[in-house]
Amino acid sequence: MMATESKAPIAVISGDLVDSTALNRDEYERVLAEIKTIQAHISQAHRANQHSIIRGDEFQSVIHDVANALHYVVMYRVAIKALGKPFDCRISFAIAEQADLREAVSESMGQAFVLSGRGLKAMKNQRLAFFCANTDIEDRFALLIRYLDRQLSDATSRQCEMMLPLLQRDQPLPYGELAAALGVANATVSKSLKAAGWGLIEALLAEFQQAVGAHV
Repeated sequence: MMATESKAPIAVISGDLVDSTALNRDEYERVLAEIKTIQAHISQAHRANQHSIIRGDEFQSVIHDVANALHYVVMYRVAIKALGKPFDCRISFAIAEQADLREAVSESMGQAFVLSGRGLKAMKNQRLAFFCANTDIEDRFALLIRYLDRQLSDATSRQCEMMLPLLQRDQPLPYGELAAALGVANATVSKSLKAAGWGLIEALLAEFQQAVGAHV
């Protein structure tokens, strides 16, 4: 199959499920369905975005709206953790120019694929890593990504359940509407999001979008 050369920067998100062998059949079906839902959402945001699921516990996304890459990464992580305590994932994502893209994501090639894949294999204690061919961008966000990883790792499934609708909306979602949708009090939503550090996470996503958007 012929490859399409992309000279513009792309982002590649590579992830796998944590302790996937410990999941029973029902749990596996739930997380697989959630991954597909998130991938569909990412494709709705940009038609050229592509995805794959490998061996059932590994997933990958090719992102053309690169400024939104971190947003999609957080969406993946939050959506999977929202399913409950047994669920989490590790994600490595990278941004780079020049790629040979094919219909099958697993057959595509380029620096972003290499950086993302190597980063995932090299992970030890962390569950989120970022790499960029533009070292200024990578260095700028190195410490912030470590903070974000810690914040998401500490977030409860309930807190993730509340953050997910906020990540899936293009427009701000009033806490009152979120509370009504989840069947909880407004104060519960406000308290949970504050405990999850949502305000800082939201600010980091905006800063990443602005910084990367200015360099692509």
